[in-house]
Amino acid sequence: MPKVSPRVKRANFGKSGENDVDYLKRAQSIYRDEHKGVAFSQEDAWAVLRFHPKWDAPEQVDLTGDVPGATQEDLFGHDARPRPAGKQRPAKKTKSDATASTGGSSASTQFGELMEQELRLKREAAERAFEAQAEKDRTLMRLEELRFLATSTKDLDDDDAYWIKKQKKLIKNKMRNDLGDEDDEDEDE
Repeated sequence: MPKVSPRVKRANFGKSGENDVDYLKRAQSIYRDEHKGVAFSQEDAWAVLRFHPKWDAPEQVDLTGDVPGATQEDLFGHDARPRPAGKQRPAKKTKSDATASTGGSSASTQFGELMEQELRLKREAAERAFEAQAEKDRTLMRLEELRFLATSTKDLDDDDAYWIKKQKKLIKNKMRNDLGDEDDEDEDE
């Protein structure tokens, strides 16, 4: 399991005016920066554990030992957890305010929509590739049939010539049917 940065562990220490979605995006960016571009993939587990007492330490943890001469405030800014006496807590946003600030959707919904769109685009590309391959196969078959129609029977014995002529007749009938379908399509346009 990857080591989680102390900067990411600071649940409930969001910047002023920062909602949960902004906080999560910032934490994911920090994680990605510290893990050489690897995205955080344990969002479901984090959502379950984020308010668990083990992960939501009530006291500050001194992490300045990693950076000589640095203080806790140098690394993370002022700890906003203790509220000064007499200062009121800002009013909570209403549901409509919260959804407006996130573009009307939660991050997981937006992620789901992006994944759906990516899957749809991949499926459409695969269908187009399949159709292109099928058209190529049909074209190659027609070319083979035309080549077969050009086969001469004059140097063949009667038995072999009979089967070649029979096959040519089948190919011609198939082509007439195919061309008849194409002619019908032309008349519709």
